[in-house]
Amino acid sequence: MNKIIIPAIIVIIAIISATFAFTNDMNNTKQVSVSEIDTSSILPMAMPFVNPIQIAQTSIDSQPAPNIAIDDSGKMFIIYPSTENRITNLYLKTSVDNGKTFSDSVRINSIDGNVVLDGRVAPTITFGNDGQVYALWANSTPEPNLFMGVYRTLIFAQSLDGGKSFLPSIEIAANELPSGKFFQNMAVSGDGNIHVAWLDSPAKNNGTGYLESDKSRPSTLKYSYSADGGKSFLPTKSLAENPCPCCNVQLAADAENNVYVSWRQVFGDGETQVRDMVVASSYDSGKTFSDPVKISDDNFNFHGCVHVGAPMDVDSKGNLHVVWYTGKEGAPGIYYATSSDKGQTFSQPIPILTSEWVPPLRVYLTIDDNDIAWITWEDATGHSTNDTIWRYGETKAMIYAAKITSDGTITKFDKPVTIEEGKSPAIASGNNLVSIVWTGDDNSVQFTTMP
Repeated sequence: MNKIIIPAIIVIIAIISATFAFTNDMNNTKQVSVSEIDTSSILPMAMPFVNPIQIAQTSIDSQPAPNIAIDDSGKMFIIYPSTENRITNLYLKTSVDNGKTFSDSVRINSIDGNVVLDGRVAPTITFGNDGQVYALWANSTPEPNLFMGVYRTLIFAQSLDGGKSFLPSIEIAANELPSGKFFQNMAVSGDGNIHVAWLDSPAKNNGTGYLESDKSRPSTLKYSYSADGGKSFLPTKSLAENPCPCCNVQLAADAENNVYVSWRQVFGDGETQVRDMVVASSYDSGKTFSDPVKISDDNFNFHGCVHVGAPMDVDSKGNLHVVWYTGKEGAPGIYYATSSDKGQTFSQPIPILTSEWVPPLRVYLTIDDNDIAWITWEDATGHSTNDTIWRYGETKAMIYAAKITSDGTITKFDKPVTIEEGKSPAIASGNNLVSIVWTGDDNSVQFTTMP
C-alpha cells in the first residue's frame, strides 16, 4: 500500500495547537479492519470494566486530556484541564470507594489561567514517598515570533494533604536560558527523587521585547530532577539532540532508582529520515544516562509529527514494559515489548493493533500488583475521518483494553470500555484496582474501573 504523509498546522480558536495530517492513499486498496490482526496469541474475554461514568464536563472547545493515578490505599486521583471563558485551569477529583463517588474538584494551579489547553499532552500526577501528591503541566504565553505563536513553560505543584489543597506552584528551569518546553512527563523513583523530561526548543530575546527561535542552540530532549521533594529542580541537561519535535516524552522509575526516558528520535534527514522510539536509562537516579537504545528497528520513514510516544512501566522484578505506535511500512499499529536488562535490549515486539492502515493512536499501560500489564488504546476504525486522514483534533475513537501476563499471553477484551466515542485514554493501577479515564466526544471526562 502506498502511503502519503502530509504535515499541516491548524490554528484552533481559543487554543493554539499543532495538529498534523497523516494520510493514506485508499485508491484501489481494500480497507482492512484494524481488528483483523494476528490473533494467535490473543485470547478473547468478556469486558471486566463497569459502564463508564462522567467525572466532569468541560466546555465545548476544551478537548481535555485527563490523567489518573491510584495510591497504595486505593485512593484514586483524576487530574484534568478545564476551560471557561478561554481561561484554562487544572483540577483534581478523588475517590476512596473505587469510583462510586468523587470529591468536589480542587484547583491545582495557584495562578488563575496558568495552564495550557492541549489535548495531546495530559498533565501528570504521581506520588511522593510520604504521601505527597505531585502534579506537572505546561503553561503557554503568546509569542508571535515563535512556532505556533506561543512560549511554553513547565509548572510543578504539590499537595501535602492528600489532594485537598496545593502549595504555590513553581516553574521548572525558570532561571536558565529561555526555551519552549513541550510534551513533558514525570516519574518518582524509590529514593523520592522527582524526574521530569520534555522536548526543548531554544529561544532568545530579539531586542523588541519578544522571543524568537535561537538557532545557535539545538533542539534537545531535556531532563531535570528534584532531590528535595519538589522544592527545587537541578539544572537541566540534554539527553539527545534532534528528537522528533512533536511526539510525547514518557518516563518510568522504579524502587531501585532506575529511571527510563522514552521519546521518538529522528534518524537521518529529509524525505528519507526515520522516526523510531528510543529509551535512555539511568541506574543512579538520574545522575547519568546511557545512550538511547531503539525499542524496535521499525524504520518508520516519516517527515512530520504524529504526537504519540512510548509509555512505560516497571514490574516488581525490574522488567521494563513499553507500548508505542509506529507507522512502519507494511505493519503500522500499536506494539508492546519488554526489557529484562534495564533498557539495554528489548524483546521482539508483540502486535496489539495492526492493519494495512492504522493512523497514529494513543496507547497507555500500567503494571498491576500481580505484574500483569494492562493496556488501553484508541481505535478509530470506522468512527471518524481517521480511516483516510488523521488529525488529533478530529479523532473519534472507541477505547479498548487488554492485559498481558508474564508468560506473554494477551487477553483482549471483546468490547470497548466506551459506550460512546472518545479519545486520549490513560490507565492506572494500585491496591488491586485498575481504572481508565478518557476524553468523551462531548469533551467530558469519562471514567471506568474494575468492580
